[in-house]
Amino acid sequence: MPDIDIRKKYTYGHKQKQQKKKNKKVNPFIAIVSGLFPWSGDSGADVARKLVFLASMTLVVVCAVLIYDFYFGEHEGSDNTGYWDVDMEDETTVVYNTRPPNQTNAPGEPEIVEPPPMLNRYVELFEKNDHMVGYISIDPYINYPVLQPQDDMPADYYLNHNFERRRTSNGTIFACKFNEFSPFGRPDNTIIHGHNLQTKNMFEPLLNYRHRNDATAFQFLKDNHIIRFDTLFEPGLYKIFSVFQATINDRHGEFFPYQRQRSFPTEDDFFEYVTEVLDRSRYHTPVDLRYGDELLTLSTCDFSIGEADMRLVIVARRVRFDEIARMDTDKFINLRDNNTSRSRAGRTDDGHMRYKMFEGWYNRSNSGRGWAGREWDTSRVEGLCDWLQKTGFTGAGR
Repeated sequence: MPDIDIRKKYTYGHKQKQQKKKNKKVNPFIAIVSGLFPWSGDSGADVARKLVFLASMTLVVVCAVLIYDFYFGEHEGSDNTGYWDVDMEDETTVVYNTRPPNQTNAPGEPEIVEPPPMLNRYVELFEKNDHMVGYISIDPYINYPVLQPQDDMPADYYLNHNFERRRTSNGTIFACKFNEFSPFGRPDNTIIHGHNLQTKNMFEPLLNYRHRNDATAFQFLKDNHIIRFDTLFEPGLYKIFSVFQATINDRHGEFFPYQRQRSFPTEDDFFEYVTEVLDRSRYHTPVDLRYGDELLTLSTCDFSIGEADMRLVIVARRVRFDEIARMDTDKFINLRDNNTSRSRAGRTDDGHMRYKMFEGWYNRSNSGRGWAGREWDTSRVEGLCDWLQKTGFTGAGR
């Protein structure tokens, strides 16, 4: 057994030295720095551990900066204020559905129609990007130029490029590549797409038409049931007549390919489209329709049930010449307002849906129970009652 120097352990002087060591104050800054960075007296293992930690923290910071810039940091010219500030006329003084008057040459010569000039308020924006075909506004929530990919570009180019054609996950608002715009008119059905990322811009405000609180969503529709979409050559107002959710993938069963219906060559095409749109709408508004009306379809992603291929769609009909734009909102009907709990909202007493969804949704969210059947007034669409009776059209889905 080794000798123990009892005097060293118990003498007053030894105790005093030990106490001084305990009472010695350590600089907190030095303690932190020496704990993070290699320091004099560290073992090889300590140095290695600290270097690995510092490298990991550097990587985390760099990734955080890149992610923030990717989603939030563009974004000169991409917000709703200032950059897109165009001088819009008072809506009460503008005629919204006109065609340029014919100008006829001398008798016997063919009729010549002069194209109208570009609206002054859009000239400067068009000069910055000549892919611009119009401007959309649901003021103050949405105010953006509408771009359109050109022939040599992918159809989804503006899904990840902004107005300045710089790559960004925000993308910008863009019209279907195959819609045809001209100084003399616009497509039968203008289809416009936009993201709704966490940046809260682009088409994110459209989600207010499908808010988790049904009363809030319905009030938003009442307050914002008019959409303005101007082409470069003429203004236009549209009345919303349908808000619905749809899948764009047939793996969920039969689906309604709304994004493909850009024109209505025949009355049958028009009737099929508006019937599907109205069957799916969670609201009824007093908008009447007839073949020849110009439609506007807005489409954005909808992740409310976790499906990446679901869309929220708003469809509106262009205000006709000399027609009053604003509607009597007391005549609006909310199919999800049936004085029940949220789990019963939009359903009949036996649990079927009052508006059409799609098979995958019924199986996932409604115990397999499908659509209860059409309950909107088909006389709202001129000639539709006779057409339905003649064709027996039931549409896609169930």
